[in-house]
Amino acid sequence: MVTGFLGDGDFHLVATLETGSPDEPPDEKLKRLADVILEKDPHPVSSGIGIAGLVDGKNGILITSPNLPGWDGYPVKLRLADILGCPVVMDNDANAFAFGAIRKGSIPPKGLWLTVTLGTGIGGTIVLDGEIVYGRGHAGEFGHATVKVDGKNCSCGSWGCWEKYASAGALSGYYLERTGISEGPMELSKLAAGGETAAIEAFEEFGGWLGVGLANLAQCFDPHGVFLAGGLSRAATYFIDAARTEFLKRCSHPWNVEILPSGSCAGAEGAALMAAESR
Repeated sequence: MVTGFLGDGDFHLVATLETGSPDEPPDEKLKRLADVILEKDPHPVSSGIGIAGLVDGKNGILITSPNLPGWDGYPVKLRLADILGCPVVMDNDANAFAFGAIRKGSIPPKGLWLTVTLGTGIGGTIVLDGEIVYGRGHAGEFGHATVKVDGKNCSCGSWGCWEKYASAGALSGYYLERTGISEGPMELSKLAAGGETAAIEAFEEFGGWLGVGLANLAQCFDPHGVFLAGGLSRAATYFIDAARTEFLKRCSHPWNVEILPSGSCAGAEGAALMAAESR
């Protein structure tokens, strides 16, 4: 799903769009998204877009995205700007989310902070003194750090990546292994709340792997703190204890991990704020 978020002064959500098949050609998908925007505002002054994957924000190119097959190398920024007739700002969706959190004061203005977004994959952002750290352009791809040398193949071309063990798909897989039944995170949260052993154990296994990756981040960055966000973070009550236990086994850094409440459109809101500030 692509979500359109239009700033009307207070940046209220005014429209969303179900984009249909992931195989839909990028030109068609962008055109449908642009139509939704233009219906609400025929003359937008700027637009922001956040996309999961490797994003070349400067040149406006989507290098690759696990959720958008066939989009590799696609000039999203140029195409969308042509259709909308306004400047477009483009970034990784995790960075867009973090930008919004910075501007709203959810992330402190001083210090080194990390955000880890848990969902279909694992996104990440490095924030230093209120600014996103990009490195050469793609810093913060925490989900593709290796946590198991001989682990599962990943869509990025590597294997054993953190997001193969601490993502929504991984959680569902842990439950499937125990029961032979496929369930999504929302249903598993309900089952865990009801005391079902298999669901509770699936969350604990997920939490253990989350703790492994968080310990790696602590060793590498020694941050002032880590903020967990994304859809899966809403189920933190079922996995946070396991994550903390594993973390403290593996490093001597203090456990300073908080849940940063976020709606499903937080990344879109951050992208809109990016666009507004670029004017």
